[in-house]
Amino acid sequence: MKPVDVYLMYCAMKAHFGSGDYDYIKYNGKTKVSRDSFYKRKDRAFFVRLSNKHADPKDYFLANFIKDRKGYIKNFSDENYWTWKLHRKGFFEQFEIEMVPLVHNFEPLFSITSGHPKLMGEFLGGRVSIETMIILDDLVNYSKKWDKKLSDDVIWPDLKKFMKDYKRFLTIDKKGYRIRLLNLIEGAPSGHQD
Repeated sequence: MKPVDVYLMYCAMKAHFGSGDYDYIKYNGKTKVSRDSFYKRKDRAFFVRLSNKHADPKDYFLANFIKDRKGYIKNFSDENYWTWKLHRKGFFEQFEIEMVPLVHNFEPLFSITSGHPKLMGEFLGGRVSIETMIILDDLVNYSKKWDKKLSDDVIWPDLKKFMKDYKRFLTIDKKGYRIRLLNLIEGAPSGHQD
């Protein structure tokens, strides 16, 4: 891939993860950004290096936009990319590790009585990943209820957009995750614990 094409992919990914409603998948990475704008950038060397390293840098960009949704190139790194790749490769196991402490009291994870739901707190506290948030929403569709109850919340709209944007790039084995989750719930000790 030529450096200018890497740059155009970056611009499309940045638009996808930005504040607007551009959808990278829907528009197949096409934007109105001109090829000429590449030659006016001072950071062209970054895109040249990427074009030499990656035949298709989409996953590299995805991994780095997950880490830094604003898309600051200075924050992009191979470390982010390799960490993300390893995380994705073992995610069935990671999902289970994240869910084990939560399944003993599953339904209240999504309830909103005051403040944020417990699941959101687990995510904000770094104990649950964005992938688990997406998978659970796919399985139990909690986001519709949260939309109604958290309409004035400052965190939820941004988190929901992040989930929606990232989900467009994921292929989720819904049946596999449902079975794994049900097995965890059935094997969980009964009784209320916190």
